Amino acid sequence: MDDDAQTQPEPVRLPVAPVSVRNAAISELTHVNDFVQTQSAASWGKSSAVPEWTVGDVVTHLNLAIAVYNRLVGVVLAGKGSGGIWRAMGKVSEKIAPVAMPAFNAVNRSLPRMIDRALSPEVIRAQFSTSARNLREQLMRVGPEDYSRPVYYAGGPWPLSFFLSAVVDELAVHGWDMASPTDPLAHLSAEARQVIPHFFWSGTPFLLHLPKGTAGTVQVSIVDPSIDLWWQMEGGKAIPRVGKADKADATCTGEAGTLALVLAGRIKPEDAVRTTSLRLEGDEALARTFLRSWRI
Repeated sequence: MDDDAQTQPEPVRLPVAPVSVRNAAISELTHVNDFVQTQSAASWGKSSAVPEWTVGDVVTHLNLAIAVYNRLVGVVLAGKGSGGIWRAMGKVSEKIAPVAMPAFNAVNRSLPRMIDRALSPEVIRAQFSTSARNLREQLMRVGPEDYSRPVYYAGGPWPLSFFLSAVVDELAVHGWDMASPTDPLAHLSAEARQVIPHFFWSGTPFLLHLPKGTAGTVQVSIVDPSIDLWWQMEGGKAIPRVGKADKADATCTGEAGTLALVLAGRIKPEDAVRTTSLRLEGDEALARTFLRSWRI
């Protein structure tokens, strides 16, 4: 066994039935595509919940993301996600991601706006419909033997089910981004509320970026649906667990949908606490640091 394999952290497995994750991704694809296809030219130019992005910009971003996920799922179904090239990419991505991420995010912010302004809403809607149909067909091909197939990313193997949960997060949160500015009743679906908290939990090794020196235990207990998760943190690192900690330094309780949007950076922890959608107990400073430290 090579030295790199010995030192790689074991990826956390998603504690939601993989078939539920796949079905949630299919459901969100249908929901978002239905929304996109009903948007008028006037709605296309309205502001979304993403700073500096219109509804059309979000649609264009999702169209690009869906194409990436479609390619990923196809590669895994073909049995190539753990090949030599993917292993090499996994090692490279682990080393360059912290350095390259700011530049990548800058491109990611500007590219959808450029495409949205170059193409008409009608063209982008048609492209989106095709992309959504292609990904849906790929997801329908995913079976029990595929969920645990490895994909090498950020230094280690991650099961396909984790990336399917990323699809749910991407579609559901951006669907909320488009709808919420004009619809005060916009909310995440029941399927998304179940999957997204577990997506962040299972992605802890590269989604949670704690300040150095952060230490303590944070318990998260939410409802609709009921989920109990906790994290043991020390030296800026975190180990995620399922269930309830024997003794937590900080506790966060509230609604699953609100927690998902807080972790996704759409709602500030302070706003969630002020509206009582989330309640913090114990070391509130630790809880707020934890809630603010998630990055995709």
